[in-house]
Amino acid sequence: MPNLKKFVKKAKKAKKASRGAPSRQSKAVIKVGVFSASSHGYGFVVTADEGESDIFIPASKVNGALHSDTVECLVKSKADNTRPEGVITEVVSRGTPLLAGTFCAGGNIKALQAKIPYTFPVSPSVIKRMGLAEGHRVMFSVSVDGHVKVHEIFGHKNDPGSDILSLIHQYAVPYVFSEEALEEAGKLPYSVSDDDILSSGRADYRDQHIITIDGADTKDYDDAISLEILPDGSFALGVHIADVSHYVVPGSALDESARARGTSIYLADRVIPMLPHKLSNGICSLNPGEDRLTLSCIMKIDQQGDVLSHKLRESVIHSKERLVYDDVALQLENGTAPQYLQDMHKLAEILRKKRMSRGALEFNFSEAKVTVDENGFPTAIEARKSNSATSLIEEFMIVCNETVAEHSKNDAFVFRTHDSPDLDKMYQLSAYAQNLGYNLPVSERGISAKALQKLLDKVQGTPEAAALEPVVLRSLKQARYTAENIGHFGLASKFYCHFTSPIRRYPDLLVHRSIKYGLKKRGLTDLCDHCSKTERNAEELEREVLQLKKVQFMRDKVGQSFDAIVSGVVSWGIFVKLPNTVEGLVPMDLLKGDEYVFVEKQMAVFGVRSKNRIRLGDPITVTLSRVDEEERKLVFAPSE
Repeated sequence: MPNLKKFVKKAKKAKKASRGAPSRQSKAVIKVGVFSASSHGYGFVVTADEGESDIFIPASKVNGALHSDTVECLVKSKADNTRPEGVITEVVSRGTPLLAGTFCAGGNIKALQAKIPYTFPVSPSVIKRMGLAEGHRVMFSVSVDGHVKVHEIFGHKNDPGSDILSLIHQYAVPYVFSEEALEEAGKLPYSVSDDDILSSGRADYRDQHIITIDGADTKDYDDAISLEILPDGSFALGVHIADVSHYVVPGSALDESARARGTSIYLADRVIPMLPHKLSNGICSLNPGEDRLTLSCIMKIDQQGDVLSHKLRESVIHSKERLVYDDVALQLENGTAPQYLQDMHKLAEILRKKRMSRGALEFNFSEAKVTVDENGFPTAIEARKSNSATSLIEEFMIVCNETVAEHSKNDAFVFRTHDSPDLDKMYQLSAYAQNLGYNLPVSERGISAKALQKLLDKVQGTPEAAALEPVVLRSLKQARYTAENIGHFGLASKFYCHFTSPIRRYPDLLVHRSIKYGLKKRGLTDLCDHCSKTERNAEELEREVLQLKKVQFMRDKVGQSFDAIVSGVVSWGIFVKLPNTVEGLVPMDLLKGDEYVFVEKQMAVFGVRSKNRIRLGDPITVTLSRVDEEERKLVFAPSE
């Protein structure tokens, strides 16, 4: 792995060579943007220029830039109008103040983040002063000129739990509550008092049959549901959400810590909650058999799935049952579910049918469920898909979020928005789908979610599905929080928000405050941007931890063979995916018996002599040849 120092020198040379380049070459320009690195060395510079493509930076032109750095690059547009390429000439500022890494033999630190392909030299005096030893996990920083400063040692790579703790440090996630926040939480009651109920004139729904449905290992319950069939055959659906805003006051220490975290984070061996357990598992959790303060959205819905009317009320509930997804799904499937669950299932199906008819996207991904032992070592990985019970809750939450967002469309409000995809990416997706034998029409006006869903429906159940669905998802923009409503492309919703999970998402808490007290428009955009960033950071950390546990699970299986499918094809090899969601790479040089070449247009590799073709979605049997826990990578070879 290269040392960062020499690349800093290389960047300075590139900077010097670039001076005057725009005047010598009319198509060469200097751009400033944020560098987004890949784990393979290359990356992209994303500029603030609207409508412009990201700038591709080959691995040889990165010149010491790290993932998320603000950089200056020299760009040369291509004559054929394909994606512009560039060379990084200067790191303007580091995007991540602190990094986590492992101190290695030879006096270098290796970053834990796979997107940082350098080692960082540490001076002998620092090694001696801090007592650094091989395997120590450290927090360090790197200046723009490559100077390394070690801030602390927070464990050893062999310590139980240090693997995930290292990643938590890497992503700069606050995981210890301040004394002030804990003190405020400690003063909160353990149960709801009559004063709490009477002082705000809450609607009393404690006599209604209100239930929660969650996963078997869920500890915090922030949504509950009720349903009544009205005399005219319509449905009165109640979605009752924990009234966190009653306990977390704006400007308090609890509020400041919740805002800083932005979201709860769910990792393999722990949860980093947005709120202290006194709230998340206690007074705010809609535990069965206990009075709880809620904000309720009661909707009258007809047999076509249209919301005819609604009301939003501060309320108090008393959950009658705590049900589990798998149990409810089994009851619905074998016909033993009580009538109220059957009625709920019927309404959920009506809502889903309506949502799909208007063009909402639905992906059929399997989620990985990792089981770990007391030391955090993974003992099992299974692929889990949604079932009738999870779909029921999903449909009820979606219609509730839409109703609340439309109710608040003219207020200072936090919307959950999803912009239409970039036209260039849709053209690329169309060409990609065509290479697999599927048609995706794209016009200059763009594409509809209906057209994308039609493609997803066509590939459903085919070998290409597992390969094409992730590409469709990556071709879309990311959903985010905004103070202005632009609709939600993926859900085909005109109005959408996050109202239903204030225990674990700060934007939901803001939505509740908007409904109850109103929000100030000033500063709301910045707050939405912050919530979007904390969400992205949490998602990346969750993915990294999941990948780490998958690699650890496979480390004693070297030499074993597995059935897999080809999930990706690139110039340096093919990616394969096992039934349990574990993925790895078959490098091109391990494709024996022929010389293989990559044909990008067909997303396949071909044997020069045999004409053998390996493409996306193909079944393949592979043997695990190498496990790299530090890099969180698995290397496979084709089985004989």
